[in-house]
Order: sequence, then C-alpha cells, then structure tokens
Amino acid sequence: VNESQARDRPLDPESGGRLSVSVNLSCRQFAQSSLVSRILEILEETAFSPRDLKIEITESVFFEHPESALEMLNQLREHGIDINIDDFGTGYSNLGYLMELPISTLKIDRSFISGMGSGEDNGGSEIARTILPMASNLNLEVVAEGIETMEQVAILKKLHCKYGQGFYFSKPLSAPEATLLLAEQPTW
Repeated sequence: VNESQARDRPLDPESGGRLSVSVNLSCRQFAQSSLVSRILEILEETAFSPRDLKIEITESVFFEHPESALEMLNQLREHGIDINIDDFGTGYSNLGYLMELPISTLKIDRSFISGMGSGEDNGGSEIARTILPMASNLNLEVVAEGIETMEQVAILKKLHCKYGQGFYFSKPLSAPEATLLLAEQPTW
C-alpha cells in the first residue's frame, strides 16, 4: 500500500462517506497470478475490511491483460473490494466496457478539473457535467481528481459530485502524518 496515496474525500459532509484506502495497481501486477490471493492475505493479516479498500486501475489494464484482469477484478469484487477506473477519459475510453466490467467508481482525471473556476476552463466543467449523470445512470460513483481550490469544490458540488481528492485536502502524507490528520477529523 502506498502510504502517500490520497484518500477520496466526500465533497459533501452530509453524504456519509466512509474513509477508505485507495491502492493503485499497475498492468505489471495483473501479470502475477497470485495478485488476488496476496491482496486477500494482506487484508486478513491486517484485519482491514475489504469494504474499505478501493483498487485503482487504468483503462490500459483491460487491453494488456483482458482475460486475466477481468477474472481477477471479478474475484476482488466478490470479496467486497471496490474497483475504480483511474484517470477516466484520458485512455482508451471505450464506453462499452463500463457495462461489462466489475467497476464501482470512475475517477475524473485532474486534467479536466485543473481549469475549473480559473477562467481558463479547458472544457473540464462540461466533461465533468457529462460524466457525472452517465456514471449515476450506470450506478457508479465518481471521484474528481486534482482538486486544488475551494472554487473547484464549489463547482463540483453544484454538479453533484460527491467525492474528490487533491492537494486542496492534503499533500501526500507518510503513515504517521496521515494518522495525525485523521485524528484531527478535518472537514473541508
């Protein structure tokens, strides 16, 4: 687990969002046949709830390891682990796979969020405005990545985006720093 991985933060405190840990997996890791068993071992060793783990993958996983990745992701979902598509909209973006794959969350890439509210919006607001209802119709959650300003938070709230991550909430932290931050129970 990458100790500095940002946690997805509820943009609306009343949404009741639970804290979770997101772990990025690379295409190379999906070439390892023991990936699922190792993840389950770690969960058991640490007594960490699978419900609080989110595995993040990029769209390229499905093109480099189509059969094995799908089987592994289905196994992880069967154990209650969420599967997130990271950097959504910047890769292959075959919308057909959204209905076929065992994913739970789309993460809107920071490149679409960065211009929001700056007067230099590169169309990111419109892309977010399009992705959010589509994801809702497919029963998928959405996380906006790369949030750096309160203005971006306000725009995303107006678009009914429930979750976000980025430097606005926290820079990457070591495990002890993250523990201190969580003990403070910050609200944003």
